[in-house]
Amino acid sequence: MTQVVEISVQDQQLWQEYLALCFYAFDRLSNAGRAEKLTELGRHSHTYVMLDDQGEVKSGLMVTNLPVNWHGQQFLMGAVGYVATYPEFGGQGAISQLMSAAYAQMAADGVYLSYLAPFSFTFYRRFGYEQVFDQVVYELASRDFPRLPKVATGRVERGDFLTDLDLMATLYAKSDQSQQGGVVRENWWQQYRFSKHPRFEVAFSYDDADQADGYLLYERTPGETFAIVELMATTADSQMRLLQFAGKHVSSYQKLLYVSGNQTVQNDLLPEAYQLSTKVQPYMMASVVDWASLIAKWHFTADLAEPIVLAIEDDFYPANAGLWQLTIEHGRGQLTATEATTIDLRIDTRQLTKVVLGYRSLTTLHQRGEIQAEASVLQVLQSCLNYAEKPMLWDYF
Repeated sequence: MTQVVEISVQDQQLWQEYLALCFYAFDRLSNAGRAEKLTELGRHSHTYVMLDDQGEVKSGLMVTNLPVNWHGQQFLMGAVGYVATYPEFGGQGAISQLMSAAYAQMAADGVYLSYLAPFSFTFYRRFGYEQVFDQVVYELASRDFPRLPKVATGRVERGDFLTDLDLMATLYAKSDQSQQGGVVRENWWQQYRFSKHPRFEVAFSYDDADQADGYLLYERTPGETFAIVELMATTADSQMRLLQFAGKHVSSYQKLLYVSGNQTVQNDLLPEAYQLSTKVQPYMMASVVDWASLIAKWHFTADLAEPIVLAIEDDFYPANAGLWQLTIEHGRGQLTATEATTIDLRIDTRQLTKVVLGYRSLTTLHQRGEIQAEASVLQVLQSCLNYAEKPMLWDYF
């Protein structure tokens, strides 16, 4: 009889079977280095596997609890990754059972949100996830890199990528770009995330007081591409200094490439925008594990004069579903179960996720026919969710 169990890296036999499954499912060659990286992640994660009748691992996933920053507030997020099933075991509901176990664990851990990188957006919508994070890909021929105004103050110095991880983490945390849903990079995660990329290089911007105020993380492909991995600046001057540093390299490469987690397209920064090739590509999904707990701590941008009654649909996680009364006072909300007969807004948990996290407006969803509400309700509620930036995610798991 099949069963879902939680395993750890100390469960030698089952852990090795899960590693073998991951290498097979993701078409990766098994070697000691990859196994150790995955095992390091496993030390900080909940790992659930499906065992077949013979007690062998046939399917599995990891949930790694990571803090994330939303508008200056930290919430615990469950990063779901390494979801894998052997092909011959597919179609038997294993992932649904594993996701149920993952949701129960996240609820027990006080996790309010969950992120994942989908192989199929349609597939993971079954479990309450919705597209929230996009990336903007900029590509510029080296000959078209603009002449930038020189910053007379401060300087840029190259650092050592692997030994300067702490300084990078400090500057990342200070950047506004890390505070729109980005991962709060604790030391173990910073080490794990970047130790897989030995070819990355870093340069730091310093102001006149000799204080670091930004960094440029980049990778070079000889003769071909200068790729910006992250540009985390805390001031306008630091951003310009780091861009100037990048510009001093581009003549040695055919093109500059930047895959940015900032969803706002910024073509207007170039004098001749037609020279820049820009595309928006989908990145990751998010779900809300516990709406009542999240709303109680969320930062709203306005108050509600009168309560709003929500009918939330959630086919996968029943604890979120039902009729709720929403009140917002002094920027803090509260969801209370209600038996009200008048409903102000009918919305699926996935659409509500997009709205609350700032990916889509209520008006847009209403125009698409994805929610039901009066226009006056949409306007009042949207004023409570008026954020300057869309969600940004710079990490992968």
